[in-house]
Amino acid sequence: MHLLFVTNDAYVPHMATTLCSIFENNMDMDFCVHVMATNISDDNLRKLQQFVKSYHHELDVKVINPDELEIDLSICGKWGIFPSLKLYAVDLYPEVDRMLYVDADMICLGSLKEIDDLDMSNWYVAASPDEEGSSRHKARLSMPCDAFYGCAGLMYFNLDNWRKHNVRQACFAYFNDPKNRNIIQWGEQDVINKVCIERIYPLNLKFNMFSHYWLHHGQAVPKRYLEQWEANKKHPVIIHYIDSVKPWFKDNGFPYKKHYWHYHALTPWKGQTYGYSNEYQGKKDSFKKTIKNILHKLGVKKYDYCYDC
Repeated sequence: MHLLFVTNDAYVPHMATTLCSIFENNMDMDFCVHVMATNISDDNLRKLQQFVKSYHHELDVKVINPDELEIDLSICGKWGIFPSLKLYAVDLYPEVDRMLYVDADMICLGSLKEIDDLDMSNWYVAASPDEEGSSRHKARLSMPCDAFYGCAGLMYFNLDNWRKHNVRQACFAYFNDPKNRNIIQWGEQDVINKVCIERIYPLNLKFNMFSHYWLHHGQAVPKRYLEQWEANKKHPVIIHYIDSVKPWFKDNGFPYKKHYWHYHALTPWKGQTYGYSNEYQGKKDSFKKTIKNILHKLGVKKYDYCYDC
């Protein structure tokens, strides 16, 4: 299976942690790991090469200069260019027909064989559904309310069909059309869902379970997929740490951050720490959240923004 990641040097340890979780839980699969990096230090590149080699997989790293790209960087969304780099896969990897893009803030806890075995002949891409609020995205993009809108954090691309049907060109045309400047809010995710409408295979929710799905209020879980959520919430294949307070920050309160640290400890970056997030409000606020979490877990009082796991 061909995997695709996009990163900068700072995110390499987190990308390696995601990779480690995939390798460890898919020992029966062979992977070729493709990395688009806007920059990567010699030290991190050496560590990454040795790490992937230790699992007997292949690594291909391409350094990308964002200033040379066709995409209008001003409308890429709050994450900048990184997620949108996946649109270039069809050009940069002409020998690859299928490729699984994975965000670097995910942890894999199960097999990816189900994705690898998909019949993608009639599809441009496969993705799990986005959160419940995606109904607003569809309205903004003038998509039918019953259309599928997927999360671009994990996408399985049929690059062969992208070439045959000029999907990349259609995506760029939509991306760069001035009249869409105020319509696009979620970068390439909006673009792919709009351009590939009715050609996106809906993956099971288990392949992209957002961290805030476990919050007590449950408002983010897509209502159409509640059965999939109930069936997989104890054993997700992919956990997506979607919030800005990532699991590597000290102030992250998600109990399943333990999975991140388990696999991080198996990488060459073991022991490296990352401090607090930009949203950290000090020890007093942290103490209050700890007390709330304890009361919530004991069932003394339930809080909407505490986790049910």
